[in-house]
Amino acid sequence: MVRLKKIVERKEIENALNIFMMFIAFLAVFSLVGKGGFGPEWVPFFNGVDIFIIACFIGVAVFRLILASNWWSYIKKHPFQYVLIGLFFSQLLIAPLILTDVSYRYVLSQFALVNLAKIYIVLMQIYILIELISEVGRLNARIARLPLPPAAIFVTSFVILIAMGTFLLMLPGATKEPGSMRLIDALFTATSATCVTGLIVQPTGTFFTRFGHYIIMVIIQFGGLGLMTFATFFALVFRSDFGLRERMLLGDVLNVKVFGKIKSLLAAIVGITIGVEAVGATLLYFFATPHAGKMNSRIFWSIFHSVSAFCNAGFSLWDENIIHFTSDWRMTLTFAGLIIAGGLGFVVLMDIGRYIFSPFRFKRRKVPHFRLQTKIVLVTTVILIFVGMIFIMFGDTTGVMHGEKWSVTLLTAFFQSVTARTAGFNTIDTGALAPGVLFIVIVLMFIGASPGSTGGGVKTTTIAVIVGAISAKLRGKERAVFFNRSLPVEIISVAAMIIVLAGAVIAVGTFLVATIELPRHPDWRFIDVFFEVVSAFGTVGLSTGPTFDLTTASKLILVFTMLLGRVGPLTFLFSVSRKIRAARMEHTEETLMIG
Repeated sequence: MVRLKKIVERKEIENALNIFMMFIAFLAVFSLVGKGGFGPEWVPFFNGVDIFIIACFIGVAVFRLILASNWWSYIKKHPFQYVLIGLFFSQLLIAPLILTDVSYRYVLSQFALVNLAKIYIVLMQIYILIELISEVGRLNARIARLPLPPAAIFVTSFVILIAMGTFLLMLPGATKEPGSMRLIDALFTATSATCVTGLIVQPTGTFFTRFGHYIIMVIIQFGGLGLMTFATFFALVFRSDFGLRERMLLGDVLNVKVFGKIKSLLAAIVGITIGVEAVGATLLYFFATPHAGKMNSRIFWSIFHSVSAFCNAGFSLWDENIIHFTSDWRMTLTFAGLIIAGGLGFVVLMDIGRYIFSPFRFKRRKVPHFRLQTKIVLVTTVILIFVGMIFIMFGDTTGVMHGEKWSVTLLTAFFQSVTARTAGFNTIDTGALAPGVLFIVIVLMFIGASPGSTGGGVKTTTIAVIVGAISAKLRGKERAVFFNRSLPVEIISVAAMIIVLAGAVIAVGTFLVATIELPRHPDWRFIDVFFEVVSAFGTVGLSTGPTFDLTTASKLILVFTMLLGRVGPLTFLFSVSRKIRAARMEHTEETLMIG
């Protein structure tokens, strides 16, 4: 009885500590954001908050160790927090040695970290932030029980991320001139970053501070992969149990029907993202040597642009985007590689990785079979890139892409064909392109990237399914066939619905923006407005110039268009529609003339 009482008391103490640490977690996030967001005059206050956080963090960790029945087992279950505590005490001894090294001081200065104490504080805050995110992930069990369709939860996660980004970008420290950020501009920028679009109403490099750049980069990363993906991943890291309802919910969100593979899929998504972005940042850092004088921080510049390129966001720290690299084939191809990798989709990337690394996993080469989706995505992507490049080259009647060498012309046309499908980076002035080239770019923007990727648009597989269905009908066949596999009729119907809904969204958006803007700007062309709306829906970010001069009403229209383009119009309709009930009776069937 006494032992049972002690166990109950220990659980009550543990629950109280958990609640207290949740408060400390929010305080750590507030301090992490506040130092950059509220200006230098608030730094002393937040330094005091950091001291309080560190004291509470160490005190709770030590107290839990005392309560643990086996302290060594408890340390092995929570290694990272005790490593941080060890760093805190050891830095007092090694700080004078490390800080005298010039190379260490240079690396620290690149990230605005002036000493090891600040590194420790940032690491500790990040750890607590991860704990906080894992707590959000633990809500999946409760969320799964809500009478809401997965589409509604998916859309809501993006709305929450947009709201958080808007608030953070409104902080005084986010802009170089405190108070200069309007609410509509903050909302537009946060939506553009969350939906990985890249349309901007304020120049990213010169208008925002380094704190603002960090906020935009984080929003791009979370928006590219999805807030629920990150939250669930951290929940899996910090706990082992994962219920069937949670699996079903995440399976619907990730479009995965094999629930047993969700853990490996999440690990692969996060691992591929970090790996590809790390490789991309490394290549950009070394290839950017001739342009290093234009960068305030070469390391951060490389990381920011690698994240932006892989997530197909198109945000750049340079006001002229990446026009400096028009003839630099190493930088251009690195950006193109990141964009293509991010636009293929994680299922396709996993298939490719399995094919490449299979010889290292088996003594005898075992060639895995590509999924049908992988084959269609790869073939469609290659066709779109090279057909788009040819049309762009021959449609360039203004000579914008014709450089001194034919190789530069080929490189420019190739990159424009790649970036037009949801990336938004540009190595030439988009506004100077010929009308024919603009039309080709509009078509590519409408098609977009592939399913399960960081890009938008109606998706490559949707176009492939429609083309396959038309080809099958012309040949007198009932079903579309790809690589000796026939597709269900339902998939063709869904593909047709997506294209019709996307066309309707673009048509309504173009009508509203043209009605509002063209009377105010007689020098604007209709194709400029049409281009802007398609760019927003395709989450591309390319612009011929009008974005900076849009009214508040037009910006709100594009905000809604970007959100629809990111989540998909069909998904959005499912999120707001009532639950469909099976009909008890069918109406009499009758034919209809069409076409």
